[in-house]
Amino acid sequence: MKWFGKKQHKSNTGYCVICEKTVTFIEYEKWLRDYYRCNACDSIPRQRAIINALNTFLPNWRLQAIHESSPCGISSDYIKRNCNDYSESQFFLDKEYGLESEGIRCENLECMTFGDEVFDIFVTQDVLEHVMNPELAFAEIHRVLRKGGKHVFTMPWYPQYSKSIQRVRMENGNLVHMLEPMYHGNPVNSEGSIVTYDWGLDFIDFIHTHANMSTMVYLYKDRNLGLDADFLHVFISFKS
Repeated sequence: MKWFGKKQHKSNTGYCVICEKTVTFIEYEKWLRDYYRCNACDSIPRQRAIINALNTFLPNWRLQAIHESSPCGISSDYIKRNCNDYSESQFFLDKEYGLESEGIRCENLECMTFGDEVFDIFVTQDVLEHVMNPELAFAEIHRVLRKGGKHVFTMPWYPQYSKSIQRVRMENGNLVHMLEPMYHGNPVNSEGSIVTYDWGLDFIDFIHTHANMSTMVYLYKDRNLGLDADFLHVFISFKS
């Protein structure tokens, strides 16, 4: 237990895969997913988890063609900085797909403008719980990946649910809520992004059905790497 600022917080020394050095990981609040932070880069556990997964399972990722949809935060910056063939896109409600807005390409995961088989790795970090028609998004990701390509992603996952729960749907251009609306932060929209699905145990079959990709679920907790929190899973879908 150490003092940081005016409050006493639990902390531990470890190695940050984003800083690539020894740091102190600090628990600012009990909700570790957002508040177990690196004192050097301010990363949170899920950001360190996806970089650790890339290093573990795709150690040559720096030499691959990577596209990231809706990048946000220090882990996206790290991938961009270390991969020479990195591209990114955001979903802007009022922009034309395929064109750039303030230097960032506008793309809709459900109907991307990229050609077929152009990327080795496709990255999404906490994006797929916000997609209105995920069956289209997974199929599109499969389409733009080269043979042997991988979709590496994070999202809140509820394996205690045998079936995924749809929270909202679009009907005649209007949102129809099946559950109380929930929003997460959005780097390009101050109103946030509505949560469309609480993904359950069946999501692996969902991906296979709609995108014909097999998916590995990776959960690794290690305080020495600052990896400890709820929703720490990293998913890797493989295009055969």
